[in-house]
Amino acid sequence: MSQLQRKDIIFSNYVNGKQTFIIPLTFTDINDAKGIITRIGYGGDVWELRVDLLSPPGKEVGDVNLPSLGYVKEQVEALQAMSSLPILFTIRTKSQGGKFPDDASKEALDLILLAVASGIAYVDVEIEWPPAMLKEITEKKSSTKVVASYHSWTGKVAWTSEELMQRFAAADAFGDIIKLSILSAAIEDCYELSLFVRNYKLKYSKPLLAVGMGPNGQLSRITSPISLVTHPLIPFPSAPGQLSLAQVHQARHLIGQLPKQEISVVGEENVTEKVSRALQAAFLELGYPHLCSVCKGKNGNVTSELDVTGLDSTSSMVTVVAEEFTQCTGRPAPWSVIDNCLQ
Repeated sequence: MSQLQRKDIIFSNYVNGKQTFIIPLTFTDINDAKGIITRIGYGGDVWELRVDLLSPPGKEVGDVNLPSLGYVKEQVEALQAMSSLPILFTIRTKSQGGKFPDDASKEALDLILLAVASGIAYVDVEIEWPPAMLKEITEKKSSTKVVASYHSWTGKVAWTSEELMQRFAAADAFGDIIKLSILSAAIEDCYELSLFVRNYKLKYSKPLLAVGMGPNGQLSRITSPISLVTHPLIPFPSAPGQLSLAQVHQARHLIGQLPKQEISVVGEENVTEKVSRALQAAFLELGYPHLCSVCKGKNGNVTSELDVTGLDSTSSMVTVVAEEFTQCTGRPAPWSVIDNCLQ
């Protein structure tokens, strides 16, 4: 299915108050992720393909990297064949924290138009690119959504500053989705960021990805309506301070945003123990605080009962556990984790 035939998951989640998780892939060759892509993607909504980090086998990525059009096309097709998640196609320039040459706007435009022609759902476009380039992307983007992005690494741009408001206005005029990534000098910057997001929602409807980079900005990665998350199996995070999805869920629980649920599994003893263990493993995989047991109780914030009476096959147990996981989390289940646990 073409990326463009899918619904806009970022907008849908945003208007429904559901957090969106974008997973940046920092592989130089996306084929290196083939055996682990399913596990990396559990709980995520969108892949971010970091085009500026792509490089053919045997060719090192230096301080500046400009992958060829042909190689990028192969990488896009490989990722589309591996996973059905929509893709955010990102070219991050050297000055904004990436590897792509700042003066290669012609090459960047060719790559972005390749993404549009390939049916990519989202393209990240830095607002610092030349106006003529931005105009051409607007004219040719078709149904692809543009994420208009701005990054500041100085640690001196405040969320209340006039400079930030000017960058915001430029992104709002150009993009379907606005992205503002600012290096946080102190944790207090996250408080200003939260107020910025709250005030934004009162006036605007476009999805906003606002994040504080670096260790002092990690709180914003936990609370942001749209967050970029990494995974232990990914070579390295795409930005400093980036957390895994499991860490985000653990932190959200600690700050009172993700209540613990307790599930009592009832039925035949040999089945209840297997199901309880598999469901607990699924929760742990993604950092959910929920607890499973084979005893009834009313001690959790939310307690439910899972009746597995009559289950007599591994496949039926996998299905029931997966359905219960989705019921509790609102997310697709990590099927391979559940299946491995029940074998």
